[in-house]
Amino acid sequence: MAGLLVVLVLISIQPFTATSQTPATLQPGFGQAIAALHRAESAGATSTETAELVALLNKALELNGEALKMSAPEQAQKRADLLAQVDQILTTVQNRAAQLTIVASHRSSANRILTYMFGAVAAVLGTIVLAFAVSFHQRYRIKRTFQMRVTRK
Repeated sequence: MAGLLVVLVLISIQPFTATSQTPATLQPGFGQAIAALHRAESAGATSTETAELVALLNKALELNGEALKMSAPEQAQKRADLLAQVDQILTTVQNRAAQLTIVASHRSSANRILTYMFGAVAAVLGTIVLAFAVSFHQRYRIKRTFQMRVTRK
């Protein structure tokens, strides 16, 4: 019974898969693009850097929605053109996200190195200031000791 139900569902879906991309066939492309965008954000890309890629993904969703609406045989060429644009946009998003991941990763590494360097410089300067403060305090204390006068009561 379940096998018959699966066959009937596949037969009823097959005409739709021939006319446009279904979510099942479209999802890997969008999924890969979204995963690439997520990797870029995880590497340290800012929201302004990823805004263009998000806009491209939204445009791809819009074009795919238009392609899904076209079911007439005379619209087959326009539908194929829209689906080709969707694939091109998704490829562009993946490529740009990969580049952004590399740039953001390098920037994060450079920022981390600079932070450690500034911390080391601050530690050295703090040590020098502390040494001068201790030296000044000892000199002042020695001077005050010799300036004291012993008086009889």
